[in-house]
Amino acid sequence: LIFFDALRVKIRDEGMNRSQVMQTLSYLTDVIGPRLTASPNMKRANEWTRDEMTKWGLQNAHLEPWGPFGRGWSLKRFSAQVSEPQSIPLIAYPKAWSPGTNGSITADVVYLNAKNEAELEQFKGKLKGAIVLTSPMREVKAQFEALGTRRDEKDLLNLADAPEPRGGPQRRTFQLTPEQRTAMQFAAKRNQFLLDEGAAVSIDPSRIGDGGTIFVQSATVPQPLPTEPITPNTRGIPPYDKSAPKLTPQLVMAVEHYNRLVRMIEAGEKVKMAVDLAVEFHDADLMGYNTIAEIPGTDPKLKDEIVML
Repeated sequence: LIFFDALRVKIRDEGMNRSQVMQTLSYLTDVIGPRLTASPNMKRANEWTRDEMTKWGLQNAHLEPWGPFGRGWSLKRFSAQVSEPQSIPLIAYPKAWSPGTNGSITADVVYLNAKNEAELEQFKGKLKGAIVLTSPMREVKAQFEALGTRRDEKDLLNLADAPEPRGGPQRRTFQLTPEQRTAMQFAAKRNQFLLDEGAAVSIDPSRIGDGGTIFVQSATVPQPLPTEPITPNTRGIPPYDKSAPKLTPQLVMAVEHYNRLVRMIEAGEKVKMAVDLAVEFHDADLMGYNTIAEIPGTDPKLKDEIVML
């Protein structure tokens, strides 16, 4: 017990007085930056972490491949702003694995407010070369509660008294309601319609967040609805698949900027946007990598055992 008490004191002293957590986090986020799976930045982060672990005295630091995952993607250049009737800088970001625009383009902005296939047909012949807003406006509600809160004694007690989870991960299946199936089928047809009509760029509002925050997902691949039953493992062709079909360049925009553009168009204003999106796909190595290192124990009886944190 005396030994473990002394060890706890040493660990606490290291954490409180010589922690490298923020320096490590800063290098990964500020210096290396975004680390999309299979991207060059992900590989750089893997290799930097391996070298740091070696400096810290861990043994057998190395990269272990997994997969194949698919092609990597990196952003080379991006800008987006309203150019007419006035200049408006925009908060937007390309979806991961979106194709580029082959140089800077300036085009009319069209609000695709179709809710069904009949309404979609009204846009036939009107989207070629256009920058298309593809979703309805999302309401931004006022916030009256603090974004951050602290756990109090009651919260901590509730967590401590929470029952143990029952069983392991369950393989769930579920049936789509007729309304859900109709909505998903229409979304797939709308995405294919944008591609067939030759839209230059499609834009969605950020699905959550406000105040300028933006949440970006991977590019949407036009494809038919999967057969039921649907499980958590059900998926179509992902955009990082080397055989993924051709896509329309896709952006996500901060919700308040997106809503403003919709309101301008609904007010009868003719809006133009300038977009420049350059990307690079990486398919020479389709594997993903984990960085692994070891702290070997001293008891020869336990040398083949592994502790994972």
